[in-house]
Amino acid sequence: MHVVSSDKRSLSVSRFVPTAVKGTRFYGLAHRNKPEIKRFVKFAIVGASGLVIDIVLLNIFERNLGMPVPIAVALAFIIAATNNFIWNRLWVYPESRTQKKRRQMPVFLAVNAAGLLINELIFLLFQAPITALVRLTPIPFFQAHYRGIGLNVTKLIAAVIVMLWNFFVNRFVTFRNVAWKRNLPAEIEPADSAL
Repeated sequence: MHVVSSDKRSLSVSRFVPTAVKGTRFYGLAHRNKPEIKRFVKFAIVGASGLVIDIVLLNIFERNLGMPVPIAVALAFIIAATNNFIWNRLWVYPESRTQKKRRQMPVFLAVNAAGLLINELIFLLFQAPITALVRLTPIPFFQAHYRGIGLNVTKLIAAVIVMLWNFFVNRFVTFRNVAWKRNLPAEIEPADSAL
């Protein structure tokens, strides 16, 4: 039988955080901004769905349809960015729906276009070396599929970098009218003494 506790602290992740970490500035900053951390997690979930769309379409466009990599990357990225705009507006920043889509979407797409340039630059600089490293790996599966593996490893690296870019720039530019949410100082749990 599973017993559900009514104590909010028992559901808190902070009980798993080491005491030494609770005393740091980073923990205090994150703890005071829990609503924004939750917003970032939602943004990451939306971004993950966009990443799945991006990777699937990238592989279809490049591997199955034979498109050149820069075009395949750009087209997959634009479709994924449109998906992300819709879900960011509906779920991550629902308060932003008071703004007109025709004003908000171009800003979002401009931020994502800069993200696309970062994405393309990462591909330009790192796809060939990563693919070459994968090809040298003494694992037969890797050697047989080195192009696809190199393509997708490069995409994952680019995705992490571009996700951070997109979150922070969209938070402070596209969705700047959404109020910054913070916990009240009284809600901060005191760090347990290490002594």
